[in-house]
Amino acid sequence: MNGEWHKKHALPRGASLEKRIAWHREHQKRCACRPIPPKLLAQMRQDPAIDEYLAAVTPSSRALLQKLRKTIRSIVPDVEECISYRMPAFRYQGRIIAGFQATSKGCSYYPFSGTTLKTLAHEIEGYSQTKSALHFDKALPASLIRKLLKTRIAEGK
Repeated sequence: MNGEWHKKHALPRGASLEKRIAWHREHQKRCACRPIPPKLLAQMRQDPAIDEYLAAVTPSSRALLQKLRKTIRSIVPDVEECISYRMPAFRYQGRIIAGFQATSKGCSYYPFSGTTLKTLAHEIEGYSQTKSALHFDKALPASLIRKLLKTRIAEGK
């Protein structure tokens, strides 16, 4: 246990959810003498801002993105949801490993890496893309999402 850290960073009684989450994230980095309580961990992994984002997009895009969200969470159960660069994103072991957005023509998947899409170029030939995004207008296959996530996680950046 890191007693010095605990003396300087006591979690106040009645702290808000946001403060509790922030404290536990910092605790995991600095001390980690005990696990995060399971109920709080479940809340930390789901970001209500993503639900708000999805509520504001078209029904067809919402369905595609909800399916993508569910698939990502099933492939990487420990992933935490967040908002990064004003888009729904997924953090794993402190790094953003994926994100998504609705666009005027469909949806986009972002690996948050300059090399993931290059590495899997042969797997994504049939999709429209840019250097940083894979565009789609129908559900991405779970096998492709698995490869995208595994490749991004393996990059370790």
